[in-house]
Formats: sequence, C-alpha cells, structure tokens
Amino acid sequence: MFSPEAIDLVTSFATRHCSPFDGARIRHSAVTVIMRVLLGILFFGLSLGVKVPDGGSVTKVHEPEAECQFSVHKDGPNGEELSGTSLNTQLYYKIKCKPTKGFCLKVSNCTVSGEGPGQKPYDIIDENGCTTEPSLFEHVSYEDDFTAGIYNPLPIRFRGSSSGVQLFCSTTLFPRMGGACSRKLCTWNEYTTEQS
Repeated sequence: MFSPEAIDLVTSFATRHCSPFDGARIRHSAVTVIMRVLLGILFFGLSLGVKVPDGGSVTKVHEPEAECQFSVHKDGPNGEELSGTSLNTQLYYKIKCKPTKGFCLKVSNCTVSGEGPGQKPYDIIDENGCTTEPSLFEHVSYEDDFTAGIYNPLPIRFRGSSSGVQLFCSTTLFPRMGGACSRKLCTWNEYTTEQS
C-alpha cells in the first residue's frame, strides 16, 4: 500500500534522532500518518464529486471583502475625530464600511497591543463581537448595517517606550438572512440572538 521508500525515509530520520524503541514507534506512527493523509485525500476527492441534477445548476457564492475606514472619536460616534489623545479622554472606535447589497457587516476578534517590539496582542472582543474586558471596552455596537463602533470609556496604555496602542479587528461581510442583519446580542453573562 505504501512505498517502502516513504516508510524508510521516516524510519531513517527516526533512527538518527531517536532511541531504537522510539524509532519503531515512529515507524508505526509514520504508517498511521500516511494512512490518514491518504484517507483525507480520498475523502476530499469523494466530497468534490457532487452530482448536479439534469437541468440544474450550481451557484458559487463569494462573500465580498469589506472595504472599511477606521476612525477614533471623542466621547461617542458623533464626537470630534481624534488623531491623538490623553488617558482621561473617552474614546469611540468607529468602523464604517462600503455598503454591499445583500450583506451585513460583522466586527469581531479584536485585540489591542502596544506599538513596541515584542508586544503580544491582548483579546478584547470575541468572535461574536462581545467584550472580554467589560471594564475597559463595551460590546461592538452597530449604528447601521455597515457601521460599527466600540466604546472605550477608559483608554489604555501599555508599558514601554511608545505610548501608541494598536487595535486590530476582523471585519467581515455576511449574507443577510430574511432581509435583516442577524447578529448575536451580547449580554454581560450570556449570548442571545437578536435581529438588528
């Protein structure tokens, strides 16, 4: 079923870098991995073999990319647009995207990090657009189908030489269902579904 060369390649690596016992175990693991890969390829090949009924057609749906502008405002969505701020200014991060017929904007998976080298991102908004840090950020709110915002009543700063903070969010467009944009409604303890 498998070529001896493929198994010997894995075995020779194992015997050079592992004990004899580990080499035998890795040889067995190599056969298992190769079998799984072949089964995966076979399954993938079978899943592509979709039969279309006579006279029918297949439509491939492409979700468009979100073309968005980002801005920071003082106090709320209609506040003065800012390019810099101090720690006692309440901020509102606004994401406004180009409208696309039949779709809705979703903002999720937001992180913040310092601008310095080696700064790791810190999660603030989850995959549903709900805050993971309610004392610092509110849930994503939607002004309309293509405009979202995140209220930040207590601006943050990371330790380091730079005072800048980077905010990263995933912005996606998803198909409208039943003529409305259906998103998760965030609560402080659980999620419920609401049409908005």
